[in-house]
Amino acid sequence: MKVAGRLSALAVFCALSVSTGVVFAQAKMPQGEFVCQVKDADGETRFVGIQASDMDRAREIAQGKSKWAVPAGRELVECINPNTQTFKSRSAQKQYREDVR
Repeated sequence: MKVAGRLSALAVFCALSVSTGVVFAQAKMPQGEFVCQVKDADGETRFVGIQASDMDRAREIAQGKSKWAVPAGRELVECINPNTQTFKSRSAQKQYREDVR
């Protein structure tokens, strides 16, 4: 009886392990990496790294139009792909290089 009880407990454990792995599988993360310059409500300018599928989606997130948005009260200044673009403002690009990289 003890052996049968242990085997059935083991079978239940294995079944739960397999089904839990399926339930907790995560969605694939978007591969695009963007940096958005935002202005906080207090007037401070900051850079926010955003992982999104494309530039439009990154802008939506930075503007707070997504459930994965940056905190409310931030104003979007500009978004770039840091691998291929630079900020239009020289001072913003300099600040980004100094602060982020």
